[in-house]
This record gives sequence, C-alpha cells and structure tokens, in this order.
Amino acid sequence: MDTFKRKEAHQPHRPGKLGLFFNSFPEKWKWCFPVYASRQLHLKEYEICSSKVPAAFDGLRIAYASDVHYGALLGEARVTDLAQRLNALKADVIILGGDYGEDAKHSFLFLEKLPPLEAKLAVCGVVGNHDRAEGTAEELSAAMEKRGITPLVNSSLMLKINGKTLCICATDDVSHGNPKFSEVKAQAEDADFVIYVPHAPDALQAAKEEGAGVFYDLALCGHTHGGQVSLFGFAPYTASLYGNRYGNMFLSGHKEEDGAHVIISNGVGTTWMPLRLGAKAQYHLITLRRK
Repeated sequence: MDTFKRKEAHQPHRPGKLGLFFNSFPEKWKWCFPVYASRQLHLKEYEICSSKVPAAFDGLRIAYASDVHYGALLGEARVTDLAQRLNALKADVIILGGDYGEDAKHSFLFLEKLPPLEAKLAVCGVVGNHDRAEGTAEELSAAMEKRGITPLVNSSLMLKINGKTLCICATDDVSHGNPKFSEVKAQAEDADFVIYVPHAPDALQAAKEEGAGVFYDLALCGHTHGGQVSLFGFAPYTASLYGNRYGNMFLSGHKEEDGAHVIISNGVGTTWMPLRLGAKAQYHLITLRRK
C-alpha cells in the first residue's frame, strides 16, 4: 500500500465548459441518464447494531449529508431541498460532512443560503478539501457557528444522557488541512461510544499510520462520491491519497473494519461534471441500536 503523503492546499477543480454544457440540460431530460441521475437525491438508511452502544443512546437517529458542492453544478433550490429533507427526518443529530461548495467562496455562500437545520440534540459539521483549499478552518468555523452549526475541526462534541457519553469528533481535512489524530483520540477516550467524522476515508488509514489507531466505534465519511461513475463496484478514479486500490476499498457503503463500523457516502453533489452512474447521490439516516 502506498505511503500516506499530505498534499499542499491548492485551488480545487471547477467544472469546465463540457461540465457546464451538461448542466444546461433540462431537469426532465432522462435520455442523458448520467446527468439526470446526478440530480436525483436518495435517502439511504443504515442501522448500526453494536454492544458498545449504551442503552441511553439506543435508537439515536443521525442525519448525515456530505459533499454538496454548491456552485455552478448545484444551485440554491437544491440546497433548500436538502435542508428540508434533513429536517423532515426529525433526527436527534444532524452531521454535515464537508465540501459544502465547489471552492471556499461557495462554501461560505452555501452556509449563508442554507435554511436553519433542526435536530433534537445537535447540528454539527466538518471541513473538506474544497472548503479548506482557499480558506482557513477558523473562518469556516465562524461561519458555521453563525448558522447554529457546531464546527468539528480537531475537536469533539460530547452528548450525555443518563450518565453515558457519546462523542462526535473530527480531524481537520486529511489532504489540505492539519489533522491532529492523537489529540482527537485523547478527547474521545473517556466516551462510551465514539463517532468519528473525517471528511475523507483516507483519514482512517492515516490515523493508523500516525499512531492513533482505531479510536472510534463508527466512522462517517464522504469525499469519494462513490466514484461518481462506478461499474460493478469499481470506480476508475476515487480521489484517494493512497491510489485507486485503497480508494475502491472504501468507495461506498457500510463495512466493518478493525472492530469498527465504517459508512462511506456517495454524497449529494458532483465535481468536474454533473454525471453519476452506479453511484446514486445520497443523504442518510443512521440509527444506533444496542446489540
């Protein structure tokens, strides 16, 4: 397996003329199915059963959405639709998984245009590579707080019920930020159940390489888009720092790895071009169950 190498922050890719041309197709044109499919958002539900889930958190409902990529390929109407869908789930916790805009400028615009999100216990969000490349985590965190969203950047949020603690934590973006795995692990070590929400699944391998290991019980990740174009579970390009072999290992869906549950979302939006094939756009409802 390739050695983990962090990239220097660089300007994220934006849609070119061909991408903008595809995006000009009317919503009803199903004959160009990959374009049509990129605009259809699907609810994907998971039930995570574990003996580590405290009885106090049995049945906890988590709404999760990642990789909106607000900008040229996804407009304000779809941002409003996403917020309505998340609120309709009546979740205990809402988690936003990063890459809110196609670049940092549009990430701030996304937060300005996002309708208020409603959850019983908490609304929180992490930062992704597109958010981080041209902006600072501090600026984005401040914008989140103005919208009632708790930012998670090398930090954690503790939820306590009946003397039991659930920790939701995240590191900074693994490719464009400064993730502090050991610090986050230390913050989470006294919790009864830990949900780790890095933007990219590459962080799971990087945490092992940098000595933090598997300090979580459930990891929620985005970034991959499911490949956007995936044939029989394989994507030609997966945006992994480790190369396609590792990227396809954590491409999409739910798996158990090293005693922890891992969920990888296909995400809401797209990059480069508004195309999806074999990788439906998703948002999620995740229910914790005590085994």
